Amino acid sequence: MKKLLLTLSFVLLFAFPVSAKALELLMAHNPGCHICERFINEVAVDYNDSEISKKLPLVIISVYEQPEWFKEAYRIGKIKTIRGTPTFIIWNGSHDGGMEIARLVGYSNKSRFYSRLKEMLSIED
Repeated sequence: MKKLLLTLSFVLLFAFPVSAKALELLMAHNPGCHICERFINEVAVDYNDSEISKKLPLVIISVYEQPEWFKEAYRIGKIKTIRGTPTFIIWNGSHDGGMEIARLVGYSNKSRFYSRLKEMLSIED
């Protein structure tokens, strides 16, 4: 019985590997911001289907309803001051132990957004 449990443990371990928390793209979003809404309509609707989302999943955070981990990271300086929306933050690590490593402020159009994001990621690689 012990051999069976041990074997099953190894199979499950390799079938579902535990990985370190990767990068995330945090978007500071203001629901009243027309540029934020344009980004959501032009990019966010199909962002998860893009290749870049595999490396950098999008997390939209309302500036009015921030999760506690975000408030704490902001308070202790792991996230720099947000001066306008939309602000896109490349976040490295877990929500509890991560930090901002780059940011993109504003949005003009879909192709420029992806181009700038790819440039930022090539610097981070």
